[in-house]
Amino acid sequence: MKRLNMAWAIVAIFLCPACQDWLDVNASSQLDREDLFKTEDGYGEALIGVYAKMCDESLYGRELTFNMLDLLGGYYKLESNYDNSYWYKYSYADPANTNAVTWCEGFMEDIWCNIYTQIANLNSLLETIDENKDVFSDDNYNLIKGEALGLRAFLHFDLLRMFAEAYSLGKDKESIPYVTKLTYSVTPLFTQEDAILAMLSDLTQAKELLANDPMRLGTSPASCLASLPSGDKLEEDNIPSWHNRRFRFNYYAAVATMARVYLWKGDLPNALACAKEIIRDQESKFPWVLKDNLINIGNTSSADYRNQDRSFATEHIFALNVTDLEDCMDAYIFPGVSDFTSSESRLEISQDNRSAVYEDNSADVRYQYWFEPYLSYFLISKYYQNSVTARYFQERVPLIRLSEMYYIAAECAESTADGVDFLDKVRANRGLGSFPLNKSMSKEELLREIRKEYAKEFWGEGQLWYYYKRNTIMDFSEHMKDVSYFTFKIPDVEESTAGRQ
Repeated sequence: MKRLNMAWAIVAIFLCPACQDWLDVNASSQLDREDLFKTEDGYGEALIGVYAKMCDESLYGRELTFNMLDLLGGYYKLESNYDNSYWYKYSYADPANTNAVTWCEGFMEDIWCNIYTQIANLNSLLETIDENKDVFSDDNYNLIKGEALGLRAFLHFDLLRMFAEAYSLGKDKESIPYVTKLTYSVTPLFTQEDAILAMLSDLTQAKELLANDPMRLGTSPASCLASLPSGDKLEEDNIPSWHNRRFRFNYYAAVATMARVYLWKGDLPNALACAKEIIRDQESKFPWVLKDNLINIGNTSSADYRNQDRSFATEHIFALNVTDLEDCMDAYIFPGVSDFTSSESRLEISQDNRSAVYEDNSADVRYQYWFEPYLSYFLISKYYQNSVTARYFQERVPLIRLSEMYYIAAECAESTADGVDFLDKVRANRGLGSFPLNKSMSKEELLREIRKEYAKEFWGEGQLWYYYKRNTIMDFSEHMKDVSYFTFKIPDVEESTAGRQ
């Protein structure tokens, strides 16, 4: 049996450059744990260190958003022999292609080790927080602890979705270790069912602890929870003081992650209940992107055009602030300093592919604003920005967005007509209000429409492949031969991975 040796030493928190402007919190590059956890701001800085490392190119800064997972989801059809095409061709699952297998496994090991390192950092925080309650003011102990527990579950769930089989195929099979302690002992692989129970336990506790989240109450957060958003036109631009809680694992992120986990395991009533809780607060917390923030996208002629919301940031439930985002995109989806025309990693989108996804409907605002022409093809541009764009619309990479909660509600709805209503709510706010769906459609037809919406909505976010895997849909790629191709090989990591950051 494969095992993971979690011989975690005391893991130092290394804050990468992408964290420098994160939440206006200054921290040294290496912090001693004993000193770090003497104040509530120290606990906040420890969490910032985790978010900063999540922005790494090996994780959500690139591979788990717009590159590797989107290639696996079939968004980009790379027919070349360049290494990056191995993902699209599922070559990592072809034992005859040893070069591809070796190359891809290196990425998988980085993902595995880097996420578990951040889980270790969270466990380091959680190991001390109960004995240090007296350093916290107000409700900050509960909020910091809830944030750490919820983020631990979130990271484990993404590992599960990559390194375990779909739940319908592997419920009782070994999946991943669910690591909750800093220990020198070996953490065994959990069955998928047991891992999910552990996730839901963490998320349930997180939800309870985060009940007074400033984002939920509409209040300004303490510095250890998030800084105030930068900018001098917050009131004019309708940006609330709790805006930066979007970049921390907040109350709604806990509920939304529970919706994902319940849906993954096929518990439709609980998934629906969680999704509907988010939807109930949607108007005040996650307003739909404003058309006025779209029509001037790309305009640099005046500071009046500062509100350019390419990523639909107002709809982000949980996001990362990746301050080196252009560097992460460069040579992949952004023609920056590299010789992009000869880049072996560029992610081209043909006009035919773009039109097919959006069914030739140019009224869709995603079709209009998420792509930029380059030579004879398109690049996804939802993360582009320019010099006049307001700070709170820049460098945002969503990990959970509002529309997913509507898709979950549509899939889990008690009636097909209710499901259509949920789906049409998103479509209406994407410019498709003049093209309503038929409420009398069958359940099978509704599921096909949901699948289309996932493809339209999640360019650059890595979520489409998880949808295909959950539903064991393989016909999106001619390279798929078996459902086993959806499951990454767990690295043979027996030695300590402490300090890999």
